[in-house]
Amino acid sequence: MKNISSQAELNSTLSSAGSKLVVVDFFATWCGPCKTLAPILEGLERKHTSTIFAKVDVDKAQDCAGIYKVTSMPTILFFKNRSEVARVVGADVGKIQGYIKSYEGGSSFSGGGQTLGGSGGSNVPKASPAVQKKGNLDNAPYHVRLLIAVGHLSSGIVSLATKLFQSIAFVATSAKTGLIGNSTHEGKEIKTVEGPGGSCQIQVRILDGTSIRGDFEPEHTLQRVRDFVQANLDARGVKAPGFTLMTNFPKTVYKDETLQLTLEEAKLTPRAQMIVMA
Repeated sequence: MKNISSQAELNSTLSSAGSKLVVVDFFATWCGPCKTLAPILEGLERKHTSTIFAKVDVDKAQDCAGIYKVTSMPTILFFKNRSEVARVVGADVGKIQGYIKSYEGGSSFSGGGQTLGGSGGSNVPKASPAVQKKGNLDNAPYHVRLLIAVGHLSSGIVSLATKLFQSIAFVATSAKTGLIGNSTHEGKEIKTVEGPGGSCQIQVRILDGTSIRGDFEPEHTLQRVRDFVQANLDARGVKAPGFTLMTNFPKTVYKDETLQLTLEEAKLTPRAQMIVMA
C-alpha cells in the first residue's frame, strides 16, 4: 500500500491511476480502529489487484486532510478518474467492500482508438507460447491430438473432483459442529469482514451464535486471527471486551503470548475451527 505524504503526491497518484479505482485510507497512528482496519485493507489490496490502495497519515499530511475535510479517523475515500465518488467514515468494512465492488474495474483498452502497441499497423500482439504450441499440434496426426486432449481432460476432471471432495468434507464437518453461518440471523442481515487472504481457512463461532470464516497464510499469527474476529464483532455491533479464542479438538485456549504463534506452529493449517470465549 502506497504511503502518501502530501497533496501533490496524492494528485500524482490519482493522475497516474487513469480509470482505475483508487482507495485512500486517511488514518492516524494513535487511532485504535485504524490499527484494526489496516491489515484488512492489506488483504483487500491483495484480492482486488485492479484497484490502487494508498494511505495518508493525517498528522504528516495535514494539507490532504484539510482539502478533503477529513475530521474522523479512519476515513476511506474512493476516487475514480481523479474525482471522489464515495467515502466511508469509520471502520465499516462492509461498506468499504461494497464500494470497491461497485466502482472497481475499467479496461486497459479505454480511450479513443487506443491500441496495445501504440500507433501504426503493427499493434496486433504476438501469439502467446501456448497458442504457438497449439498451432504446432494442429499439424500432428489425429490420434496424437486425441490422446493429448483426453489427457488434459482427465487431468482437469481429477483436479476438479479432488477440490470438490475437499470442499464438501469441510462443509460437512462444519455443519456437524454448528459452525456454518447464514446470511441472516433472527431476521437481521449479517455483516462479514473478509480475512487477509491465503491458503488456510479459519472458521470461528462468535458470541451471537453465527460464524465467520477467513482465509489466512500459514505464517500469519493467531493475533492476526483475533484482529479479524474483532473487526467482525465491531461490524456486527457485538461487544466482547477481552475475548479469547479456543479450539475444542484439542481443547486449547489462545491468549497473551500464545497469540504470537503462527497458524503453522499452532497446527491450525490448512483448516481449523475456533470458538470465541467472552
